[in-house]
Amino acid sequence: MLAILATLASAALPAIAGPSTAQSVKSDKAACTQANDNVACEAAYDYLYAEMQKARGKRAEKYFPDLRTMAVTGCADGNAWLCQEVGTMYRKGSMGVAEDDSLSIRYYTQACDLGNGYGCARQGVALELGLTIPVDRVEADRFYRKGCELKSNSACMWRADLLLSNYVQAAPPLPEPIVFLKDKCRDTDLDGPACVALGIAYFKGDTVSRDEDLARQYWSKGCNRAVHAPACYLDSLGILREEDMAGVKSGGLFPGLRSLVKACDFGIREACEFAVYAGQDFAWDNAWVILKGRYNRCLYNSNQADCEFAGDTYKLAKVLGSNGALQSIEYDQGRATRAWLTACRNFNTRCVEAADMHLQDWHLNYALAAPNLAISILDTACERGDATSCARKDEVVAETGGVKGSYIDPMISDDERFMLAQFDLQHGDTQRGRETMQWLAMFGYTSAEIELANAYRSGLKPTPPKPDGTYTNMAIFNASDMSWALYETLAKKGIPEAAMLVAWRKYQGHDDNFDGVSYEEAIYRALYLGAEGAAELDAAEKAQDKARTDAQIAAIQEMNRQNIQSRDNMDRQTVQRAWDQYAANRKREADEAGGTVCGTVYGPGNSTHRTCMSRDTASKYYRGNF
Repeated sequence: MLAILATLASAALPAIAGPSTAQSVKSDKAACTQANDNVACEAAYDYLYAEMQKARGKRAEKYFPDLRTMAVTGCADGNAWLCQEVGTMYRKGSMGVAEDDSLSIRYYTQACDLGNGYGCARQGVALELGLTIPVDRVEADRFYRKGCELKSNSACMWRADLLLSNYVQAAPPLPEPIVFLKDKCRDTDLDGPACVALGIAYFKGDTVSRDEDLARQYWSKGCNRAVHAPACYLDSLGILREEDMAGVKSGGLFPGLRSLVKACDFGIREACEFAVYAGQDFAWDNAWVILKGRYNRCLYNSNQADCEFAGDTYKLAKVLGSNGALQSIEYDQGRATRAWLTACRNFNTRCVEAADMHLQDWHLNYALAAPNLAISILDTACERGDATSCARKDEVVAETGGVKGSYIDPMISDDERFMLAQFDLQHGDTQRGRETMQWLAMFGYTSAEIELANAYRSGLKPTPPKPDGTYTNMAIFNASDMSWALYETLAKKGIPEAAMLVAWRKYQGHDDNFDGVSYEEAIYRALYLGAEGAAELDAAEKAQDKARTDAQIAAIQEMNRQNIQSRDNMDRQTVQRAWDQYAANRKREADEAGGTVCGTVYGPGNSTHRTCMSRDTASKYYRGNF
């Protein structure tokens, strides 16, 4: 059977002509002009073009008529690439034709209609600049986007340029003089909108000298330090409009890519759309960028394919790269669950996966198992006609005993769920409010993270009490640990108040490096986010460091003084011990030689002197003279 299927499949496929050769080019030219075979046209065109390049100069001109014939005929017969080539001939005035913008655009449009991305890109240029057709920037963007989707590097770059230009042109006049904006965008008092406005001013060059590099520096500062979404978006566009999308190894690409993903994460939908194409193999070949874009697009502009792809990928913690190999990514059960739940809400698919995630404890992501919510998801999907959800619902009911108490339906939007859960927590229904808020926090819903962190800090227990009033799992779900983990997450998202709380706690010596962030780094972050009290805390930390350093210096100096004194004392003691040892040795030697005798020694010229020596020495050398 397999052999038969293979035979049928191969028989159904049309023969694909290979490249022309010196022997086959004549027949390919004939097939092109007489049989309207656009594949033969392309093969002959490629061969003749290569021969023309070898010839160069005047000798190359003899190939022009045949090249034009192959390209025009192939284009007329539906070859998109040859349409692009004809368009380029008329745009450049090459291959023996005169420059003609009108004909160039006509052929580029035809190439685009046939699926050629570069043709779409060139049509976008014509619309943006008004080349023989009226200016239409909206249509230009549509063509750039289509070209980018069709894997044209140029279309993606030119779209980034157009988006940046549109944003800058639509920006209102400067809200304040340049000097005040610079003061607000200074390191110690970062204000994101001020950094954006400064960048726009320098990019436009109306009120200050035009300086695109300085504009990008202000946008980068507003993104990376003030964590301001529009600054990230502008920073990414400013980089990507100038970087070759195919330059995968270019060191300048990554900052633009990173800012694009940040802008997407912060909710700028155009950034998410752009990220989906920016990460493909024809562009920067970063699978994680595609994943980020598709995940956020699932949330903001849902389609089933994006939601299922994001859920499966985050659960697997692997993403397939363009080289066919799996690339590791960070496992994220929150994003996986949220993507599947979005698919379930909007398309009644992947409901079982979303429900099953709700049956597990995710203590590292703030959420407890919630059978009520799981059963609710399956029940709704079952009512919509999903038989798999019906069967799984019966299993979960049997495993858990069914729904206990009331719940906030997880099939309504996250915004509605948050408001209902917030009302519950504020009015005493802590069990239902906690359950929903914990899952929203796991999804990365910022408002829920803030509400839950504050509630834990104010005394809310992460786990509901048992009937006897005691708690289980408190060692795992510690309220203090959970609240500070949430504050750290919020600080990384750029929430100034959370950054200040984390900085103050670390400054006081609690879990200084628990999450890899030192208290100095935490203070620095709060300072850059403009958190109230950060400057005072920074000054106190510096004063404390100075006092600590001064004390350490004084201790070192005292230790050195003591060392010197000890050395001097040691020197005196060493000398005395040496003399004592010498005297003892001399006495021992004398005793061994019979003791010591003293007398007068007679020398030359009747000279005398009195001395003492051993008895043996006196007998041996001074006998008769002693």
